[in-house]
Parts: sequence; C-alpha cells; structure tokens
Amino acid sequence: MARRLGHIQKTHPSDFEAAIAGHLAQDVADISLRQGAEVTLTSVFAVDKMMASKPEIDHAQAEGITIMGGWMPIGVVKGADGRATALRVMQCEAKMVGPRLEIKKIEGTEKDLPADLIVSAIGQAVDFTGIEEFNSGKGAVAADKNYQVTGQPGVYAGGDVIRPHLLTTAVGHGAIAADGIDQFLAGIEPGRRPKIDVHSFDLMRKYLEKGIQFGEVKGATLGTDKSKEVVHNYENRSDRYVIPHDQLFLGHFQYTARNRRHITHLNKDSALGNFQERIDPLSEAQVIAEAKRCMSCGQCFECDNCVMYCPQTAVYKVKKTETMTGRYVATDYDKCIGCHICADVCPTGYIQMGLGE
Repeated sequence: MARRLGHIQKTHPSDFEAAIAGHLAQDVADISLRQGAEVTLTSVFAVDKMMASKPEIDHAQAEGITIMGGWMPIGVVKGADGRATALRVMQCEAKMVGPRLEIKKIEGTEKDLPADLIVSAIGQAVDFTGIEEFNSGKGAVAADKNYQVTGQPGVYAGGDVIRPHLLTTAVGHGAIAADGIDQFLAGIEPGRRPKIDVHSFDLMRKYLEKGIQFGEVKGATLGTDKSKEVVHNYENRSDRYVIPHDQLFLGHFQYTARNRRHITHLNKDSALGNFQERIDPLSEAQVIAEAKRCMSCGQCFECDNCVMYCPQTAVYKVKKTETMTGRYVATDYDKCIGCHICADVCPTGYIQMGLGE
C-alpha cells in the first residue's frame, strides 16, 4: 500500500478519507506517479518462511518492494528535529515453537536503513473501548465451542476478537453462533459440539421423515437384501474414503480445462496509484463450468452404467415408491456372480465389491 500510494509531499484533509477507501484525490495521485516511494519491508522470518502467501510476496517484489527477510528492528534513529531518519535493524533467526515466537539475534550485524516514514505492522489487537467487560485479560474475547462469551449468557462473539484468522473462519463462527443463539432463545441447553463440524446426508433421517419404520433384525444380516428391516446400497463412499483415480472409470470423462482467475501483474512504475484488484473473480458462466468439472468421486450420480452393463441383470433401479435420495440402484444378490463389471464401469468409484460385515 505504501508503494502504491507513493511519496506524498502535498495533502489535503479530504485525501485521507479517500485513501481509506483505497483511492487518492487526483492531484495527490498525480504527484505519487511522479515521485514513487522506495519501500523496504523487513521481516524477522526468512522470505520463504514469512507469514504471507507466495503470490503476495511475488506481487510485492514485482511492484518494486525490497523484502529483507531475517532482519528485526532494534531502534529508531532520530534527527535533530525529532523526526525519524532511519530504522536500525539487525539480522536474526526466528521460528515458531508451538504458539510462541522465538527470535535469536545475530550480534554484530546492526545497520541503519535510511527512512523518512516508518510503518509498524507487526500484529493486531482488539479495541475494548466501551466493552472492557468482555476482555479476557489476554487481549481477546474468551468463548466456548458454541461461541458464547464465557460468563456472559446470551452474548456471542466470533471472528478476530476470538483469535485472528481467516475470513471464512469468522463466517464459520457466525454459523455456529447462530445455532447457539437459536437454542438460547428457545430455552434449550446447547449440546456438546463435535471436534469437526460436518454436514452429511442422513438417509435414516429421511426414512423417518417419510414415516418408514424399521424393526429389529434377528439372526444373520447376510442375505437380507430383500428384507424391509435392512437398508442396502445407500452410503456415499466419499464420506469415509478418498477415492483414488484408479477406482474411477476415466473414460466417462472428457478432459476439460480448468477455469483460472485472471491475475493482473504490475511492475514498479505501473503499481503507483493503482488500487485495482489483482486477482479477478470468475464470471457466473465460468463458475458453473468449473462446477461441472466435478467427477462426484465416491457418489452415485445416476448414470445407469451399472444397470446397463450388468450381464446378469442383477443391478436394477429401485422403484420410485421405495426409492430415497442416495439409494438409486439396488442389487439382487441371488443373480450377482461377482464379475466386477459394475464396479469397473462406475465413473465415480461408488461401487465397492464385497459384502463386507
């Protein structure tokens, strides 16, 4: 951002409001284009260990930013007028030991980086002004697994006030907190959440919703494919396995190139005053086309290959009166000879040979 803003010599009060939105008033932008700032970024981590993605690092370097990895600030050099004239740094070795950052100084490597502006960007903190009661004492808000604030019934929190992380993490906090709020307003004691939140298809729940009851299975379960007390051929293997490519019938799929987002690459000069997005989003048509590339590994998408290619007509479509989502075909084990053809022609690897337990 410092590089894109450039070296500003003349400012107006209105410029700062525009700068917050990522744009400068035209006159200041013109000055910036003529006087690009020389920007140096220091990091206690080596460049390849920095807490930034490789594209971010590559873009910064392409835009003319010098990145000094393995250097730590140890002081600010001031001039006679009290303003900073340089940042004093020294080489170091940094590594994370659990949640703690350990930095080893390399003595005798001190040097000054001339500067007329020093920006400190080494962390973030929660502003608890007016909400001091929510401060856990560690600079954040403490919450349980339902994201209810500790000691504050009915108050929920999420996002970076819990712990700095990704935007998608904050969205997940909000979804879980919404469930908690709903339970709180309904007067329901919140249940214990699983370690990992998953939303999977529950066939038995679907049968229950349709009013289909199951009784107790007495005796061996082998040979019960026609029993109304047992449900066969309904699970999605993708719930439990990673389906390897050699279990897919790749002849069913034509090669379709991936839809990739366009990335705008800038250089040292074109970066000045340029605040446009670097990575363009996919269009609606591209998103749909990309979704169509999915092979549905481990899931049945009703292609009928197993029904058509079975030489014994052992595999058949389940009647509409008996079907349920996830149970499109069934097997007559009196006819099945275990030839494996249905598994071979299954595009997604959904069919697994063997009766199991």
